[in-house]
Amino acid sequence: MIQLEEITSFPTFSNQLENKILYSNHSDDISISYQSTYTIKYVIDGVKQYNYNNQDIEVSKSQYLILNNDNLITTEAKKGTKGLSLFLSPKLINEIAHFYSRSHSSIKFLEIIQRSSNQKVKNLLHKIVYLYENDQVCLNQQMDDLFITISELIIQEQVLVDNNFKRLKIVRQNTKRELYKSITEAKEYLNDNFRDKTSLEILSKDIGVSKYYLHRLFKEINGKTPLEYLTDIRLENAKNKLQYSKDSIYEIAITSGFDNTAYFSNVFKKHVGLSPTQFRKAL
Repeated sequence: MIQLEEITSFPTFSNQLENKILYSNHSDDISISYQSTYTIKYVIDGVKQYNYNNQDIEVSKSQYLILNNDNLITTEAKKGTKGLSLFLSPKLINEIAHFYSRSHSSIKFLEIIQRSSNQKVKNLLHKIVYLYENDQVCLNQQMDDLFITISELIIQEQVLVDNNFKRLKIVRQNTKRELYKSITEAKEYLNDNFRDKTSLEILSKDIGVSKYYLHRLFKEINGKTPLEYLTDIRLENAKNKLQYSKDSIYEIAITSGFDNTAYFSNVFKKHVGLSPTQFRKAL
């Protein structure tokens, strides 16, 4: 059973080793140090400062950070800052990690600030916030499922990344973090700019690495090229609009980043098995 709490004043973080969702809306400036379990820190409004492992991390609005178990953390936030913390017990994390990795080793997250590199996680965090602020009855009904689903998603991603790093024979945690940070930045750039014309050259300049290195590293870690990842994003956006909007096929094609309707229809049918019109009618 997942606990749900709200804090507006100075937090105590009691019993945080239990699986818990903590919604914070700070009425005063805060600075607090505590020993953390596995935690997802999501900033709703404002900026939060975290210090752990001799590093200072600033997490801004709509960004989230996954922290490892048994970290000594100092958190600072200004009055009016809003955030969401998901405390995940080691037992839960280890059970899920063992299921997906078949390993008894403890999982170690790379502790990189993320915003939209994992769109499914971001959407679920946003959903929890929306339900908390607008429909807590519905949140209480869905809370356990949302909590477990987010836990599974972050572990699935980390297991995949770890397996690919093993295949590349990269073992140093700092090296993993730097490489993963570059890939995260590339994914977030593609998520933010999928409606625009982009290329590997534009992407590599934005990230600050060579085209060849980015292409190879992206595919090795994510299992697909930047172009394949971009196509997936565009198709997911198109499917969402076909399902939930009354926009024309042309409008959906253009706002999803495709040059014209014919190209959009060909790509859509190749990946989905139906034309956009057939997909919409089948819903």
